[in-house]
Amino acid sequence: MERKLRILILEDVLTDAELVKYELMEAGINFSSVCVKTKSAFVKELDEFVPDIILSDYSLPSFDGLSALKIAADQYPEVPFIFVSGALGEERAIELLKKGATDYVLKDRLSRLAPAVTRALQEAEERSERKRAEKALLESEAKYRTIFENTGTATFILEDEKIILANKEFEQLSGYSKGEIESKNTWQEFVFEDDLDKVKGFEWKKKQNSKDASKGYEFRLITKRGGIRYVMATLASIPSTNNAVMSLLDITERKAAEEALKKRELDLEMKSQSLEEANTALKVLLKHREEDKGTLEEQVLINVKKLVFPYLEDLKRLKLNDKQRARVEIIEKHLHEIVSPFLRSLSSSYLNLTPREIQIANLVKEGKTTKEITELLNISATAVDFHRKNLRSKFGIKNIKTNLRSHLSSLSQ
Repeated sequence: MERKLRILILEDVLTDAELVKYELMEAGINFSSVCVKTKSAFVKELDEFVPDIILSDYSLPSFDGLSALKIAADQYPEVPFIFVSGALGEERAIELLKKGATDYVLKDRLSRLAPAVTRALQEAEERSERKRAEKALLESEAKYRTIFENTGTATFILEDEKIILANKEFEQLSGYSKGEIESKNTWQEFVFEDDLDKVKGFEWKKKQNSKDASKGYEFRLITKRGGIRYVMATLASIPSTNNAVMSLLDITERKAAEEALKKRELDLEMKSQSLEEANTALKVLLKHREEDKGTLEEQVLINVKKLVFPYLEDLKRLKLNDKQRARVEIIEKHLHEIVSPFLRSLSSSYLNLTPREIQIANLVKEGKTTKEITELLNISATAVDFHRKNLRSKFGIKNIKTNLRSHLSSLSQ
């Protein structure tokens, strides 16, 4: 939706102000307006209404348009100011335009008002856009100059292979001052002699717009004192110019580290071989341990079946009341579950379950209701619900719409 244009009207005759607004509405201009006729009101609305354009009569009883123009020009010079007057000679109109007025329209020719307003706003927008562009350009230049000088990498700008600008990092890397650097014939004069062929190949790739030209290229650089530094260079053309920018990353320390690493390779290889042999031996030991663990589990199962289940069978043949018989059956059921895949999975996956929680989990999996569980375990329904909630929390399904029995059954699969 188009924003309403804010128009401040300085006019003491109400009918004239209404004619101005009528002309603008007839032209299809979407606006809101405030009409004032005194200096104090004008100054107040400049700050509070913040107009996009000012339409002012030239002569008012207690104020005048020229004074209003000066106030507006001082405080809001970017806001267009158009005089709308009944009598305004050509010389006076020219004088007002020289003092900052955007345009003028005679009251007996109000048909010119809407085009004048539109044109004034367009010109104001163009001026604003131009100022923004100029400001952005200055900021951009300052930003890139700052980046160039403080990039942390030795950088220089070339014009036909000659260094025309170098930053302080390149001064530090090479040992030369900027004056000495920028007076060099070509940047290749800094290159170690044995690496010149590499550099020429790098240059040729750049000139051919090769994809490899943007990649880092390594060579040795000679410092002012005759020292050698290993550098990684990247070279890029500056669009629309014959210039290029080159950055040099000092990798001398990295090269030294690489040499040290090479010396350690044999030691590491020998240690790796020893570790592989130790790992093989460890795998054999672990395999034996797994076999021992399986044997132990099998022995436990055999003992339960031979030493426990027979006594339960004897108990079941005694004259037990219903409650006693139910408890014996629970014991028998639980022992079966202990040796079942479900309970082994349950115990190994959730070692933090209490014995009572394991009992209730087993009964829930069997489809027992809360009432049936209370009768079998001789505990209250509140206690059963409490343990159910604990089970859901420990299984990670507390706030999930998952059936507890279904979840427990899935553990045995």
